[in-house]
Amino acid sequence: MDEKTAISRRDFLKVSAAAGTGLLISVTLSGCKSEPAPGPASTALPDPTASPTNGPTALPAIEPTAPPAMTAVPGPTAWFEPNMYVQIDNTDQTIITVSRTEMGQGVRTALAMILAEELEADWSSIQVKTAPADTKYGRQLTGGSQSIEQLFMPLRRAGALAREMLLAAAAQIWQVEAGQCSAENGAVSHAESGRQLTYGELVETAATLPTPKSSDIRLKEPKDFRLIGTPKGQIDESHYVDGSAAYGLDVRLPDMRFAVIARPPVISGLVESFDATAALDIPGVQDVLELNGSVAVVAGNTWAAMEGRRALAITWNDGRLAESSSESTRQRQVELAQNDLAHVDADQLTAVYEMPYLAHAAMEPLNCTADVRADSCTVWVPTQNPQDAQNRAVAITRLPRDAVTVNVTLMGGGFGRRLEVDYVDEAVLLSMAINAPVQVVWTREDDMQHDYYHPLTVIGCRELPDRPDPASIRTYPSSAIVHTGNWRSVTNIADAFGHECFVDEVAAARGRDPYEFRREMLPQREKAVLDLAADKAGWGAPLPQNWGRGIAFHSTWGLTHVAQVVELSVADGGAIHVQRVVCAVDCGIVVNPDMVAAQMEGGIVFGLSALNGQILVENGRVQQSNFHDYPILRLDEMPQIEVYIVPSDEMPQGVGEMSTPPLLPAVANAIFAATGQRIRQLPL
Repeated sequence: MDEKTAISRRDFLKVSAAAGTGLLISVTLSGCKSEPAPGPASTALPDPTASPTNGPTALPAIEPTAPPAMTAVPGPTAWFEPNMYVQIDNTDQTIITVSRTEMGQGVRTALAMILAEELEADWSSIQVKTAPADTKYGRQLTGGSQSIEQLFMPLRRAGALAREMLLAAAAQIWQVEAGQCSAENGAVSHAESGRQLTYGELVETAATLPTPKSSDIRLKEPKDFRLIGTPKGQIDESHYVDGSAAYGLDVRLPDMRFAVIARPPVISGLVESFDATAALDIPGVQDVLELNGSVAVVAGNTWAAMEGRRALAITWNDGRLAESSSESTRQRQVELAQNDLAHVDADQLTAVYEMPYLAHAAMEPLNCTADVRADSCTVWVPTQNPQDAQNRAVAITRLPRDAVTVNVTLMGGGFGRRLEVDYVDEAVLLSMAINAPVQVVWTREDDMQHDYYHPLTVIGCRELPDRPDPASIRTYPSSAIVHTGNWRSVTNIADAFGHECFVDEVAAARGRDPYEFRREMLPQREKAVLDLAADKAGWGAPLPQNWGRGIAFHSTWGLTHVAQVVELSVADGGAIHVQRVVCAVDCGIVVNPDMVAAQMEGGIVFGLSALNGQILVENGRVQQSNFHDYPILRLDEMPQIEVYIVPSDEMPQGVGEMSTPPLLPAVANAIFAATGQRIRQLPL
């Protein structure tokens, strides 16, 4: 393409929207905190991040630069906004605001389905936008697989409230009782007269009505659900395919700079001195400055910033952890566990299991864009924790909270790493220092060597002969020499590895089948999950020579129950290949079965990758730097995965983190079944 006429695919896909007069009603929903009190109708513009002219599943427009000139598309002129989660305009577009972050788990789709179910919306008319950081949404943290659990009822009530007001609006127009009207697929009908009005035709009347009492809001019976429980593709999938999905790295602002940062290789380190002469000679490099013990290179493009950093000459003061190592840390934790177990009776079985430091290794490296002015601060960031990001920006800039805006973009994976906001600090500080908008970009090496890792953990186990659960475990995590944080399923990964491996050891010592042995330990609901996994896997059926079958069960935080059976083969040279994973899950009411299955599969792949990965520290420095020495599962290693969902009418629970913990012990137990060798230390 001729460079003079080149236009990005994202610019080509962008269209502009006309703004009009809005109609707004503020209401308080039970179950949500810090919401505005009920008030009269007022005028308000629609949020520009969800322009109806962008199509039925529009994503936030995060590039404020002007798009190419296009023919104006007529926009809506009236909106009905009965609460902070839903807005309907007079063109029959419905915008649903979700207050949790999309990182591939499908939360934008699932939360929209919950609200649209009670709203009786036309699914094809739905747009979804992600809320900025705002206390009116309560706690916006996306972690712990809590989004569905915490928002299921508030979003149902939000949808039902809007539906009731639309029914009342139609009844007023037709001069009939609201009970004679029904809503379905984005329209209200009056069966007796055959009349029908779309939601778009009702918004102006609905906006004038008083907000109904919470006691007057009727929720649907689960048997009447039309959306919840049905398989729906991700609402943003077309944007993923055509490249219009907007991630943090896609943010572009006028006069924006790009920066990479040279951080101390040891976490206790600081920069002692640096020479920026060679870096400043790189074309495009604009500035080099010290930033909180690190050195930032600012340039007109990312490549120049990276080249500038490579050219820096830095002398580091490594500080007190310069001689630290993961091996000495491991030995210290093992000794603690062994000393505690030394007091156990000689006839009681004991074991010590070990897990290394583990990296998150999300597909999209960390990044953040900040634009700090004298009276405002605006941040664009892929974060699981927008309110902490806002808190940090407020603390750094000393601006009032209402002057600090945090816009949440899509993210290419989080796994807990983006609960931290260190990279937000960097962007805000740097924008203040250079008095310009800046995008801080981490490389894969930055991400791998400056992570908040899963702690190196030792698990000590001892047998309790007279208890239903014969395994007593104690974990010994260490975060002394590197930063540690939340890693997918957090402490559950080590708890499950130690407990479920040790239960297998106890079963073998007592001459029991490990599946039957577990059945005796579990309550009925959990037992049903274990039974389903064993049945679908053909537990007890013969396997080829050098194959093994292992089983494990875990309820992450006691919420979602997951059982897995792993079949694997062990080659003559000792190479292990996981052939099949059968997973059964009970997560309560299922909002979207396709996404439940996808999350189970993703967590299994994440766990399989952890079997081979480890972060080693020598002389205070992380030794791994990229996927060549921190491998993740590859296509030719992928097993057959089968997911089975236990039907349930219990309240829905999360699934994002729940399939990872039982995977590791199920593999270890399968290796024992195939070889007779116990696996007590990872990686394999």
